[in-house]
Amino acid sequence: MSRILLLCAGFLMSGLTFGQYSLTVSEHATDIVSGETTYRVYVDMINPGDFLSSVYGNEGDPMTFATSDGFYNDTFGSTVASGINPAFFALVPSLAADSWITIGIDSQNTGDEVAISTVEDASQPFVASFQAGSAIDGNDIVINTQTGGAWYVLNGSPNGLPNDDGAVLVMQFTTPGTFSGEMNFQIFENGDGSTDIRKTFSFDGTGTFFEDGEGGGGTDPVLGCTDNTACNYNADATDDDGSCLELDECGVCGGDGIADGACDCDGNGPAAGYDCDGNCLNDADGDGTCDEFEAAGCTDDSACNYNADATDDDGSCLELDECGVCGGDGIADGECDCDGTLPAAGYDCDGNCLNDADGDGTCDEFEESGCTDAAACNYNADATEDDGTCSYPETGYDCDGNCLNDADGDGTCDE
Repeated sequence: MSRILLLCAGFLMSGLTFGQYSLTVSEHATDIVSGETTYRVYVDMINPGDFLSSVYGNEGDPMTFATSDGFYNDTFGSTVASGINPAFFALVPSLAADSWITIGIDSQNTGDEVAISTVEDASQPFVASFQAGSAIDGNDIVINTQTGGAWYVLNGSPNGLPNDDGAVLVMQFTTPGTFSGEMNFQIFENGDGSTDIRKTFSFDGTGTFFEDGEGGGGTDPVLGCTDNTACNYNADATDDDGSCLELDECGVCGGDGIADGACDCDGNGPAAGYDCDGNCLNDADGDGTCDEFEAAGCTDDSACNYNADATDDDGSCLELDECGVCGGDGIADGECDCDGTLPAAGYDCDGNCLNDADGDGTCDEFEESGCTDAAACNYNADATEDDGTCSYPETGYDCDGNCLNDADGDGTCDE
């Protein structure tokens, strides 16, 4: 066992990888051109840093591509993807169905990307097969001379690196019929030019295809779950497709532990208004009380009308007045105190006149006219309003006509 672990560790440290390079032909779109299907061809890489340098054919490694009814080239198209301007798709929708060859890009190169280069034997041209109106427009391709032909990019360009799905796009074609072919690829493992891996894939229709001698002698792999601890393990699967599942708490393969809204394996459902985790299905204000169970009222427990069942305060909270009335003003029906004492006539409960036009503190109904000057002979101590009737004695006399000063008592005032 220790020797096996050491051997595996040695493989990992050496940078060796396990897996297979493959070719995938997939349907990209239908009826961009009426009655025809657009396909794309990808090389599936093993490592994120693997670099696809070229697609080629020659005398020793022939390359072929054949269709039963030819393939479509758009008048506004290009032989290589780097000649496609996607800005014209809106004006010429059929341009999206153009057939072309590429390394990694599906339209004009941007940033550090580079245009696709081609090379061909003049006696066996193939590039013009992707050019609308050429003498070999849409014709089958055969590259098997000593000179051969290829399309390529130089190592270091981002074109040749795999996309997020681990694949590099190499061709698009549109046809109404069937198709098949054989292609050769140059790959630099993890971008190391000294590795120079060569792969040949034959294909017939759509699918994923492996090199002869790999993956069962070139037969299609059996996709499925290869993890024998998974509940859907497939003993016949040769390639893991990411479908492995686990048993949930209820023993359901790939289940979420809740079947048909039940909260446990016995089928008990959630309480009305709640999910199986006890969370409200509807809670607009996020207060943890479900909308259907909200109750409006006074939530201040110091208020005289506090409602212990209320969940939303509606601003209705009140206080007791001096008479103990909830929300009262301390005076009920004109009473001046909690025993029911009424105010004096003409006054309110605070002893203020109800009517006092001159603001002198004497209620209008209790005002009395008369002489209010205490020095006058007709002074009226009860008068509240002077009416200008005050009368005074003659000089030297009092109000009864007696001298104020009469030293000899002869009845004649001294003055």
